[in-house]
Amino acid sequence: MSSALYRSMFKWQMKAMLSYGCGIMLYQWLFIWTYPSIAKSSALNALLKTMPAGFLKVIGYEAGVSQVGDYLAGEFYGLIYVIIMAIYAVMTATQLMARLQDSGFLAYLLATPVSRVRIAVSQLAVLVSGIVGIGLLCTVSGLLGVHWFISDSPLNTAKFVEMNAIGVLLFLLVGAYSFFFSCTARDERTALSASALLTVVFYALHTAGSLSDTVGWLRNVSIFTAFDPQALMHGTANVPSLALGLGVAAVGIFAAAVAGFRRKEMAL
Repeated sequence: MSSALYRSMFKWQMKAMLSYGCGIMLYQWLFIWTYPSIAKSSALNALLKTMPAGFLKVIGYEAGVSQVGDYLAGEFYGLIYVIIMAIYAVMTATQLMARLQDSGFLAYLLATPVSRVRIAVSQLAVLVSGIVGIGLLCTVSGLLGVHWFISDSPLNTAKFVEMNAIGVLLFLLVGAYSFFFSCTARDERTALSASALLTVVFYALHTAGSLSDTVGWLRNVSIFTAFDPQALMHGTANVPSLALGLGVAAVGIFAAAVAGFRRKEMAL
């Protein structure tokens, strides 16, 4: 890895990283702040009991909202968190390689003594730093938000941290295949389209499989099935297996991306 290139690209991405990080933090605090008023009313839990089980799987409310952890798992981590992190992973991975090629900046990098492998690994490190950094901010802000805004509904800290860790690993995998397309596609538009389409397909398969047991097998071919916020908060998910599977898959695809960039033919 080139430390100089990493520092330069990290500074370039810092504004976007902070924007996404602050956005996810403010959304999270908003949901935490509104929880006490939700908890005082039994109307939401009563309403959830009347809804189909498949729909509750999709929105992440299978266990109701009796605790703040359940509420955050369903209301925030089930959708808002997924959308923000997916957009960040796809957009950043595309910008770090494909956009540089389209802009011509990559030609200057390749003219230096820095090898293609070191360039790709440096950009990869920037992507990983951003996803992990936002994930850490989300974890810390959630713990602080519950401490500040809620006094009578304890949060299982260990399970909350595990949920966030699996979320980070999931979006490292999203970032990995997006980075692969960014390294191997002919231009930015192709890379972005492929990454966004694959992400939408994975999420659609997960949603369709959750709505009906008839097509429940569709969830098995979606990476988003690995991230079940309420199962993680209730300790019913196999965290070590999920972490190992997501981590190995992400590392493997990152390695393929670097190898693909090393062999790629470019007209710069």
